[in-house]
Amino acid sequence: MPSTITYPDQPPVLKAESKNLDFYYGDFKALKGVSMPVYENRVTALIGPSGCGKSTYLRCFNRMHDLYPGHRYDGKIELHPDDVNILDASVDPIEVRMRISMVFQKPNPFPKSIFENVAYGLRVRGEKSTTYIEDKVEAALKGSAIWNEVKDRMSEPATNLSGGQQQRLCIARSLATDPEIILFDEPTSALDPIATGSI
Repeated sequence: MPSTITYPDQPPVLKAESKNLDFYYGDFKALKGVSMPVYENRVTALIGPSGCGKSTYLRCFNRMHDLYPGHRYDGKIELHPDDVNILDASVDPIEVRMRISMVFQKPNPFPKSIFENVAYGLRVRGEKSTTYIEDKVEAALKGSAIWNEVKDRMSEPATNLSGGQQQRLCIARSLATDPEIILFDEPTSALDPIATGSI
């Protein structure tokens, strides 16, 4: 009997979209008129050869390019349902990064304890409740499959962890603030198969 593929009755909900997005490193135009939808509760994958602009495009979504001089955006990235252009100069990039988090190729733990790495975004957001922060940190560490390895080491420096553990910690840090979108830029490319499987 042939298998049947079923599709949901409702079309996917649009969460974000780039519209005619150009990006410049100084005078070099790295992205040229990229228009693409991103749907809610879906995985969207970017596939292409090295150097084609995948990471550049991802970093536009949480304004990482703002950290360096000489970089420039043209076009829009709209975040729905509020239809805000997150590239607009009036939009605070810190707020964008709260709504859209990113995990990079190489782990980048903060020079803080394991606990404070995960709690960082909650504290930046102004969360004061110790119980709430502890609960969110635990849930995020469980969600990134590292809780059992660190639950008795929460006050240790995050840099004491192995590379695979650090990457899962960075994933936990991104989960803790309940972002609307998480950007993954080949987060397992520098890891061994066991760490990759855990992530």
